[in-house]
Formats: sequence, C-alpha cells, structure tokens
Amino acid sequence: MSIRREWCPLNDSLPWQGIHFRIHGLFWIVILTSVITGYFMEVITLFVLVLIHEMGHVTVAKSLGWRMTDVQLLPFGGVAHTDEWGTVPAREEIAVALAGPFHNVMMILFGYFFYRMGWWSPEWTNYFIHGNALMAGFNLLPIYPLDGGRVLQALFSYHLPYRRALVWSLSGGWVGGGLLLLYSLGGSKWDLNLAMIALFLIYSNVTAFRQREFQYMRFLIRRRESPVPEDARIVEIPVQREEALTNVMRKLRKESYHVLLVQDLRGRWHPLPEEAVLRRFFDEKKPDSRMGDLIA
Repeated sequence: MSIRREWCPLNDSLPWQGIHFRIHGLFWIVILTSVITGYFMEVITLFVLVLIHEMGHVTVAKSLGWRMTDVQLLPFGGVAHTDEWGTVPAREEIAVALAGPFHNVMMILFGYFFYRMGWWSPEWTNYFIHGNALMAGFNLLPIYPLDGGRVLQALFSYHLPYRRALVWSLSGGWVGGGLLLLYSLGGSKWDLNLAMIALFLIYSNVTAFRQREFQYMRFLIRRRESPVPEDARIVEIPVQREEALTNVMRKLRKESYHVLLVQDLRGRWHPLPEEAVLRRFFDEKKPDSRMGDLIA
C-alpha cells in the first residue's frame, strides 16, 4: 500500500513539474521505529538524501525531455519512474543513471564545507558523509534496477542486439541479487536490512525480465517512428533467405543503423535497409514473412 502525494510546483521550469511524490506505507513504520529507538534525525537525514538522489535523476531526465511520472520513497530507498522504456539513446540512460550518485558526491563536498566552516560537528559530518558515500557506492553496483545496473544495460546496448542486452543485464541482476542475499545471510549475524534489499532487487529483475518483450517492442516502435541519427554507425547483418523476419528483428541494435544482406537462390547478396524490415512488420503487418520475401 502506498500514499500518493502531489507536489504543486511554483512554475513550469522546476524539475519536479508534473511529478507525483509517493510514500510507501511501510515508510511510516520505519519513522515510528526511529522515534522509539531515538534515531529519528538520522533516519530523516537518510531519507532526505534519498530524495536528493532521486531528484538528481529527475532533473537530468527532465532536461533531456524524458517523461517522468513519479518518485516513490521506499522503506529502504527510493525510485524515480519514467515512461521511457527503450525509447531514448543509451548515452542519455547513462547520464540519468549517474546523476543520482553524482548528487551524493556533491552532498559529501557540501558536508565537508559545512564542517570546515565550523557549522557541523565532526560526529554529524562523519555520519552525513558516510551516508552519502554508502548510498552512492551501493547504487553503482551493477545490479538492475540500481544505477550501476542501468549503466551496464546501456553499455550492453552499444555492443549487443537490444533484446539480448536486456536478457543479459536482467539475468545478471538475478545473479547479483542472489549473491547479495547470500552475503547478507552468510555471516554469524544476519543483516536483515540488506537481505530485504536483495529480495527487492531479485523481485525487480524477475518483473523486468517478464516485461522484456514489452520493452523490446517499445524499442522497435520508437525505431519505426524516429529515424536514426546520421552519425550512427552502420552495421551489416548477413541473413539467410529462409530466416524469419521476427528473428532478424531481434538482431537490431539500439545505437546502430542496420543494412540486412539477404542472399538469393543464385548466391547474390541483396542489401536491405532496416526500414524495409520495420515497414514489413508494422505497416504491412506480415510478421510471419521470410527474408527472401523482401527481395522477391
């Protein structure tokens, strides 16, 4: 269960314009526990840092024209949701992912500045810096949907077909989440907080893996509607005459322009631009075609 909060911006230029802020129901249990145990200020500080981290993602994403929907505060962190699923360049995905940890690094510098000015005590400064460093470092782990996992997925999309990049990054997320869970329960004293985070990461990867075909289709639709930049690298893909159209489409990469080389019965190669494949699938609605049908 979650409680939805909507922030009313003062003007359209603010980065949180149109963003909904949601607070998970379990968040209030964490707050109540912190009051009882005497760690209220520490817990509130961590959640403020989480909010700053997520707003780092939102600020950069909005500046790039992304459609951001909401920011949700969870009992163990936060998440910024977007409608951009496979529809933006990999370099933008990397920039947005790194914006969160970058804001934590900036907070470390601010904390050190406040300490040098004599405004903060050494104990509080140490807590503040340690919290930001831990948050930035943990989020850079290469486990989806952490920032490091998103960067890894974007890097995969430079060198692999997009669908395979999704499968590899999400499968790696399962493994990473499982190793994190084993680590949290492997010592003499279990780390239940880390175990909960690991379970959440595993669940997120399982959910994303089930939705991979939807994300892959979003990528194809965007590719059909928007031309590839002129400076995109050209990739030639040899395909067999009897190869299925849907199988060939799974070879398309996110950051490349493709020329399909189809061999006819005489052994001659016929170049086909990727638009011909996408047009056959979406406009002519013939997903069961063979590549030879496109050169007949």
